[in-house]
Amino acid sequence: MNNTQHDANVISTATLDVLLTRAQRCYFQIDVPAKGFVELHLKAMSNSHWQQKNHESAMVRIYINHQYNQDLILFYGKDSFVYPRLLGQLEAGTYEIELEFRDPESPSKVEEIRLESYEAHWIDATSSSALVYQHTPIVYGRNLTHDYESTFTDTPLLVMYWMQQKENRTVIEYHMVFSHEDEGTPSGLLMSKWGRTTDIEWMYRVEIDHAGHVLSATYQGPHHVTTSFQGKTDCGGLPVLQAATANGNFVDEVWSNYRLILPPSYRWYPEQEPREQIMSVYPFTYQITNWEMNRQYIVDRNNDPSSWKLGDQRQYVFIQSSKYALDVYNARIDVQQTCLDYQVRLQGQEEWWSSSFNDLRVADFRAAYQGPDLHFSTTIKLPPGTQIDHIAEIRVNLLPEGVERIGVKGIYAFMLDQEYRPTIGIQSQTQVELTSISPVQTLWNCLTLI
Repeated sequence: MNNTQHDANVISTATLDVLLTRAQRCYFQIDVPAKGFVELHLKAMSNSHWQQKNHESAMVRIYINHQYNQDLILFYGKDSFVYPRLLGQLEAGTYEIELEFRDPESPSKVEEIRLESYEAHWIDATSSSALVYQHTPIVYGRNLTHDYESTFTDTPLLVMYWMQQKENRTVIEYHMVFSHEDEGTPSGLLMSKWGRTTDIEWMYRVEIDHAGHVLSATYQGPHHVTTSFQGKTDCGGLPVLQAATANGNFVDEVWSNYRLILPPSYRWYPEQEPREQIMSVYPFTYQITNWEMNRQYIVDRNNDPSSWKLGDQRQYVFIQSSKYALDVYNARIDVQQTCLDYQVRLQGQEEWWSSSFNDLRVADFRAAYQGPDLHFSTTIKLPPGTQIDHIAEIRVNLLPEGVERIGVKGIYAFMLDQEYRPTIGIQSQTQVELTSISPVQTLWNCLTLI
């Protein structure tokens, strides 16, 4: 479900309880009351598992009135899961929805899917939420090494967005959450730098005037270059992008033959929370990325807490925190590029475990977070078997090559359970001041009220 309901109305709901084998199809109808955006929320399962090679998912093709609309990748396996998809902007009328279990595109060992039920949600084209839907990108799936890579690697999971109202225009920026990235920062360092192994990338940014006219549109091109959008639109005016690189960048020229349209599920407030908050709201993201890591990196698994190499993510403590300027002459960019090291001490021990492995540098990568946001995430690798209530103290250390003085506010720390779901964690709103002379301060200890 959306974290904001987007003025959505349920216009149709039904139990399907249909078992499909490869190439079989299911049909039903929905009635759209007036022009608007329609989401299909399909509850389904398949005899697949994202953690098992050649068994990762099943692909369902969606047709509207016999015309191809998009593909749906069932990545959650044998457990029931609701997959929301945006069908686009539709005129008033009755529409036949056709769902086909695709044979050629689905991993080889997946034999059947069960379609349990559906809901159709409608957002009036004249509502205040329609603007967000109007510019939600259609994303064509990746095909760099395989025609249908998104069925087994780096699959799109969620779309989130942020909005900013300016004097004469509205800015909307859309971000995609992928299950991982196959190139870029090494997976072990992703945990330190970003606090996750999912890949969250901004994909499309649009500026609109008060009349709804597009003033500018850009996307994140290869090598993270902001590029002017010159592409096409479809499904009632949605911009079309192609997933083009192994690290989650895009182009506006289509070359693959399957596409996904994920609805804008979460509105992100970057001045209040890290991007990773979307993963807490949708905890299945932790499961999917871990299943992918277990399948792709099992040979490299390293549980040594002093090694930056990727370990079992259930032995990491995940940390969300924020930093801010204390001096007016410090430019925002200086604070953004200032790195912090979070450290944990366990009860009955004197050793401190470091989020950045004591400011580790590997080739061109720095283990510490060095991104654009003041609210951010990291992790600390701990000895196997550690639980959240084993933590005695959490502190933060100002690393060199940044500002001489900075403020740090708040911490939320949690671990994953045996099923890779976030547990209830440690929370504190403590504010501390770090300086080059006094760079280390405690954010929480076991005597702190939670």
